[in-house]
Amino acid sequence: MRSTMPLEPIAIVGIGCRFPGADNPEAFWRLLCDGVEAISQVPESRWDVEKYYDPDPAKPSKTHTRRGDF
Repeated sequence: MRSTMPLEPIAIVGIGCRFPGADNPEAFWRLLCDGVEAISQVPESRWDVEKYYDPDPAKPSKTHTRRGDF
């Protein structure tokens, strides 16, 4: 159901994010524009990749990748 209330203007006054390979949105944008690859191996401090990895993407409770954006 659609709202019948009029839309009020809003202002975005800040942003809080974490970006792979960059400390802020501007640095992340530069990475994207420069074609930099920010994907890396899953750090050991995140989780045990060997415990959760399986090359079969249909395998329940497993991941089929060893890489991500960290």
